[in-house]
Amino acid sequence: MKKIMRGVLLFGMLGGMILACGNKSNNSNNSTNSQAIKNEKVYKIGVSQIVDHPALNAAKQGFKDALAKAGIKADYDDKIANNEMSNQTLIMQQFSSDKKDLVYAITTPTAQAAKNQVDKNIPVVFASVTDPKSAGLVGISNITGTSGAAPVEENLKLMKELFPKAKNIGIIYNSSEQNSVSEVNNLKRLAPKYGFNVVDKSVTNGTELVSAANLVVKQADLLYAIQDNTVASYISAILDIFNREKKPIFGTNNIYSNAGGFISQGTTDYDIGYRSGEIAAQILKDGKKPNEIPIENVKDLKIEVNKQNMELLGIKIPESISKNVKFVETKK
Repeated sequence: MKKIMRGVLLFGMLGGMILACGNKSNNSNNSTNSQAIKNEKVYKIGVSQIVDHPALNAAKQGFKDALAKAGIKADYDDKIANNEMSNQTLIMQQFSSDKKDLVYAITTPTAQAAKNQVDKNIPVVFASVTDPKSAGLVGISNITGTSGAAPVEENLKLMKELFPKAKNIGIIYNSSEQNSVSEVNNLKRLAPKYGFNVVDKSVTNGTELVSAANLVVKQADLLYAIQDNTVASYISAILDIFNREKKPIFGTNNIYSNAGGFISQGTTDYDIGYRSGEIAAQILKDGKKPNEIPIENVKDLKIEVNKQNMELLGIKIPESISKNVKFVETKK
């Protein structure tokens, strides 16, 4: 009988020890899970652009996709300035007072507003800025990003091959956009090397732009459409004018070929935004400082030709070019 009692007691003690161990294991697992949840931070990111436009929206989507791929969870505060610098200033002031973890600025004027208004302890990553140096964005401790500078030399070479008889390149731009002024200056500097003259008209708003397009179409053999926010916003009106005269539009960005322009050669805004997202991930996830990451010129040139416009204008593309072309349809 005593042996049986000792056996029962021993079994009970062993059972208690197993349960205790089990409880410790469960407590440990619960603690680990709680810690994991605590460490899964949701970052507050302010996102802004000067206008609502497909190209800039593509840069925004590329940025978000890159952060998602990096496993970063974000609460995006997405604001558009409606082409008003006063609005853009207020947006950046709000981002600063909200103490965002990071600000993503799309376009030159938006990045400049971020530079002037956002607290220097908040990292700023920009995209779709043509000339960061001229825009005053280089050498700022809390700012880095990507440039989508147009490949002027490559575009002039392609123009010469496509339009050997063309002499005059038309260009319309908003003189208040520093990135546009920079592109026009580059075009004027390089165009004579390829036997072209530049017919340029500066504007400050959409009404002036339509008037300028009606003047330029009479003097130019083709229009060079640069990454200018005003030009991009009024591309439909410009297309009507140039299509009527059977003159092609050569864009520096695929927004123009997608909108109905004849051809584009450049880096897509999505790719530019995606690279900016990768840079933001280095800051948020890896703890890098913006001034440790050089501003990068994203150069992944793609040629797109709009099939409907090609047929409308009756242009034949040489085989040497067509093998590298992506043919697209007009996107409404």
